[in-house]
Amino acid sequence: MSSAEFEKARESEEHYHAKLYEEEEILKPGTWMSKPLPIVMELLESVLDQNPNPVVLDLGSGPGRNAIPIAMKLQKAGQGRLVGTDLLDEAVCKLKENADKYGVAEIVEAMQADVEHGDYEHNTYDYIVACGCLEHVSSKEALRDVISRLQYATTPGGIHCITMNTEVSETKLTTGEEQSAQIELNLSEQEAISLLEESYSDWRIIREDEDEVAIKEEKYEEPTEFSANTVVFAARKPQN
Repeated sequence: MSSAEFEKARESEEHYHAKLYEEEEILKPGTWMSKPLPIVMELLESVLDQNPNPVVLDLGSGPGRNAIPIAMKLQKAGQGRLVGTDLLDEAVCKLKENADKYGVAEIVEAMQADVEHGDYEHNTYDYIVACGCLEHVSSKEALRDVISRLQYATTPGGIHCITMNTEVSETKLTTGEEQSAQIELNLSEQEAISLLEESYSDWRIIREDEDEVAIKEEKYEEPTEFSANTVVFAARKPQN
């Protein structure tokens, strides 16, 4: 993807998500933000079994679809802390609002950051969640670099939970015409799996699945359907 194509895709994604976050509430029926991903909460239980006060990083957190339920669980289990990052200022503001709304503001830190260029402190996070986030970097090389830096930031025994949309296509609902998918890194399913397996070869892979997803969107001038093969991947860092 050329730099111009990347910028066009990034602009399209930013516009779509900013509009969605303005118009829709998390944890309410009607959008894909209506509930957290089951795997995110399932793996959180494994994290809490090891540490009742973990530090969690949610990358591309948006307004808190996963972050708020995680924080509520942390609060109930002990204390812990959650850092939610997003490229969009609108998402960061919404996450702060939702942390107040759901009574978890004391343990939630919301900050603006680009996952591709973020700095992550060594051995800091017990659980890192990156759902629908890593496909928004600029290249496979950038993805490998991000993963390496996230691994550096993970405590021994910590867990990474990743979902990536691959083979993304977008179809106009009125005509059935397929249009060029506006996403920054549109890997094939096998490319994504191979890259993740290679990157986590020294970790214990604890989940590796694929799922098909289709979502109706108001992303362009007319309604479209977003379709993708979602790779679900989780791994645990060695203790030593």
